[in-house]
Amino acid sequence: MTHIKPWLKVATGAILATSVAFTASGCTTTDAPSGGDGAKSMTYWSMWTETEPQAKVLKTSLDSFEKDTGIKVNVQWQGRKVLDKVTAGLLSGDVPDLVDQAYDGLGPTLAKTNQLEDMASVLKASIPGEDGKTVGDVIPAKYIDVIPTFGGDVKNYMVPYTISNVSVFYNKANKIAPEAPKTWDELLANCKKAVDANMACIASDGDATWANSYWFDYLLNRNAGDGSFKKLVEDKTGASWDDPAVLKTAEQIQDLIKSGYIIKGYDASKYPEQQNAWAADKALYYLMGSWAPAETQKYAAEGFDYGAFNFPTTTASSTTANDVIAFGFAVPKAGKHTAEAKQFIAYFANKDRMGQISTVADNLSARPDVEAPAQLADVATILADNPSRLPSDGVSGDITDKGFNATFEQLWLGKVTAEQYVKEAKTAMVAYWNAKG
Repeated sequence: MTHIKPWLKVATGAILATSVAFTASGCTTTDAPSGGDGAKSMTYWSMWTETEPQAKVLKTSLDSFEKDTGIKVNVQWQGRKVLDKVTAGLLSGDVPDLVDQAYDGLGPTLAKTNQLEDMASVLKASIPGEDGKTVGDVIPAKYIDVIPTFGGDVKNYMVPYTISNVSVFYNKANKIAPEAPKTWDELLANCKKAVDANMACIASDGDATWANSYWFDYLLNRNAGDGSFKKLVEDKTGASWDDPAVLKTAEQIQDLIKSGYIIKGYDASKYPEQQNAWAADKALYYLMGSWAPAETQKYAAEGFDYGAFNFPTTTASSTTANDVIAFGFAVPKAGKHTAEAKQFIAYFANKDRMGQISTVADNLSARPDVEAPAQLADVATILADNPSRLPSDGVSGDITDKGFNATFEQLWLGKVTAEQYVKEAKTAMVAYWNAKG
């Protein structure tokens, strides 16, 4: 079964919450098989449901693709568990020619077992209507190169069309600390200003460990460099937990708690209670994915002006890598019309078509030359100005769910000291790996 990330549920749920239902029409609403008249065709199974704005964007392009090429498109709006159906289809021989999902859905499910086509030829393909520009020319390599192979043989198995990220959101109209901090010390100084003004500094829901762990992941990245989280949790000996940078990270989180910088009642709150409180201007900062504005806008205080900044540095030599979450197309090898599927990927990469990810779906296009929605303008700048990394260095599944999260939750809720946390987390991770055999 495909493991659906909590952030994926949140990101796509936020989009759905802001979508408007529309009438389905045209060739792209059918799930009927291809006709027998010899005409070219392809089948597309999408991660979106039919009433979501992404589906509207894709429908428009699928319809024009059919008119421009004569290739009949049979699409099924499968929803988030589309990869479960693809996996089952591999056994029965019922496999789409084109599918889409986030990198950490496609990778562990299909790329790991070498079920996906190599997209290298697509990245070199010319984009219709773009005067010789190729797909690889318009989608930054840093969005593609960061995607892990998950042990499969194919490096480039997906082509992103929309990007999410994780950054610190704030209200630019808030007068307590209107300037975005660049360093950890500056962030702490702003936190003190907020608390002195009877305002919480950091919003957090205690039960959202998946989101709260962004603080540890980013801090460790700034303290110990790129790849440090992956090294920490994948070290079967536990020796990496003895790195002073790990204790420093835990102490920085402990300082947030002891200083009262996290919103009151967070330890007993359930997502998205405190997220909504942040939007109501009751906390200064909120570390979350770029879906936060869409999910909170109906709770936002009057005059709330969405801003975002990259996670602060902790030393002069800190990396400034920013978390990137890519959603995109992939082509199963078992598909019967892989050439047509690849042709559509290049067709959709056209600026006018992919640009609708921004103008219609209010999300970030994988093309940085497409203007971002106003609420995500700062996020687009962060992505453009900094190197890319994956949340938790791409580590997911049992390692975090069963190995890391339980002990980290105790630290974040203030139930253990930094020293206790490091000791207990090391023991827990070693036990996790020993149980794996």
